[in-house]
Amino acid sequence: MEDLISSLLWYKFKSQEERDEKDEEREIIFEQFVHGVEDFSSQYGSEISISYTAFNIRGPPSNFPDYGDYPQAFVMRTYGTWWDEAPSAQKPYSVKDHDMLSTDYVEVSFEREVHPLEVSIFETYNPGAIVKIWVRSRKSWILLWAGEPEEGGDSPRIFTPPIRKIKEPIRIMRLEFNHSKLTYYTELDAILLKGREPKPDPSRMINLAYTSLPNYKPHVKGRIMSMLISHSHILDSVVALTKPQIKKKDTSEECTLGKFHVLPDETILHILGFLDLKSLCRMAQVNTHIGHLACDPSLYKTLDLKPYWHCGDNELLYTLLDRCEHLRKLDLSWCGSHKMMKAGEVGMFIRTRGRDLTHLRMNCCKFIENHLFISIIETCHNLQELCLRAVCGKGELDWARLAELHNLRRVDFYRTDIQTLAMIEIIRWNPGLQHVNVGSCKMIESMDDVATALSLHCPGLVSVDFWKSYSLSGAGLRALARCRGLREVDVGWCINAGGSGDWISHLNLESLQKLFLGALRGVSDRELAPVAERARRLRQIDMLGVRSITQDVCTRILAGCPELQLMDVSFCDQIQEAQVVEWRKKYPSVDIKRSFQSGNLNAGPNAPFLNPSLE
Repeated sequence: MEDLISSLLWYKFKSQEERDEKDEEREIIFEQFVHGVEDFSSQYGSEISISYTAFNIRGPPSNFPDYGDYPQAFVMRTYGTWWDEAPSAQKPYSVKDHDMLSTDYVEVSFEREVHPLEVSIFETYNPGAIVKIWVRSRKSWILLWAGEPEEGGDSPRIFTPPIRKIKEPIRIMRLEFNHSKLTYYTELDAILLKGREPKPDPSRMINLAYTSLPNYKPHVKGRIMSMLISHSHILDSVVALTKPQIKKKDTSEECTLGKFHVLPDETILHILGFLDLKSLCRMAQVNTHIGHLACDPSLYKTLDLKPYWHCGDNELLYTLLDRCEHLRKLDLSWCGSHKMMKAGEVGMFIRTRGRDLTHLRMNCCKFIENHLFISIIETCHNLQELCLRAVCGKGELDWARLAELHNLRRVDFYRTDIQTLAMIEIIRWNPGLQHVNVGSCKMIESMDDVATALSLHCPGLVSVDFWKSYSLSGAGLRALARCRGLREVDVGWCINAGGSGDWISHLNLESLQKLFLGALRGVSDRELAPVAERARRLRQIDMLGVRSITQDVCTRILAGCPELQLMDVSFCDQIQEAQVVEWRKKYPSVDIKRSFQSGNLNAGPNAPFLNPSLE
């Protein structure tokens, strides 16, 4: 316990014995918790609440060493592989570029800039999803640690992986998560950074008389691509690569590829088609002939830069420009942090190579501005998928102009600032919409009008996500009965839709595969009875916090839905833990979820969970 208390101190000086006595200037070791949350990809909480939000990761732990589900922690939107198996699943554009697919991230800042020595992450529920730890130096992102996702067990832990030693001081950190091994939501309580105070940098102590001179760096085409294909760490050679590297050609012996060079170009192109972007760039340096083939536009119909967000910038776009003549799918998600990409350069790329685009993802991109919207609208007339998750705080964006796109099949506007009328116009002019995500869109003041517009104009709707839409009511959901092909409905935390669940029977339950009803407290056994009777194709049902339901209707759903794979009955007051244990034995093919809080398995939700703050 003494060790635990000492680890929670805000700042701690290293003891005299641990200091380097040979160093003339005594090194000061700081321990500090997160000071600010800079960015995140998703959160379980809403924009108008404090429960389960990313900002709970600030400061010292609130729950540790307790283990369990508590609203004072940071929780992300998904867990496991359930969302990847749902009708609305979004697959990567290029699987070959993802050696280990990260599904979420959080970026935090610390008050003091330090040389990192140790990172300790307080995981208080379902640990094991952290796969990468990045830090931001003054010039670039640096990977401190990477590992595989794991099942962390049913106890809290302080995750302190061995990190890479770096010379640069940092105060920005990003954690990446992979949820594939999670059995339920993971929760983070705090992050503790231990680091050494940096020494004064003589290069920054310049004569003030010359501070007005521009810090000019010549543009070197291909610098970023050279970084991308480096066998060493991608960011190790940034400084060295800023200057042209000229090497004399060795003519003493001919560079050959064995029998490979006798293959027809069509065969070589087919082989190169199996390579990821990094491998293609390496092949481009083998020799002139192979280099020419490795840059062939047929290999760049899909461009997925999400795995390379940490080194992707304007130069990378310029370098890839000549190769993307036939580009169809473009994913820039997570790219452009800290102004590494700018709206003007991205707009230029889209105007030049976006005429054939059918799929575009720019999730969590900070560079998006209104003139980039205009470039997309005026260029990408064939666009079928547009994903702009977590593009928020951009009040100047003219969302209504997206209605000028008329071929959309999927829109993902989760946590954006899109308004009611703009969303209705997009729906009106895109009758082919099949997948719509407007979860946590706080600027939509009447989600009922959005739901009604979907029912009137999009008869082929397959999935709709209204997560935490407080303006949605049963009237809007009853209108969705017109969409007979609807297979997925998420109305979790739509509080106004929970007064009564009579709208459930209006849905075409025969086609429904996923139904999320989290925290709809007015839903009872009577409203759920039609699900047990008619939803024969149902695979996932979330009844978390639906307090009125009993074990009777849950038993009927388990017996009446032969394809059921997931059922969440967390925080259901009328259902006891012993009954859940019995169900798990009787229905082993169904993953039955039951949230846990240490010391009281059968307790209902605590006050913050049941009554989310609307401040």
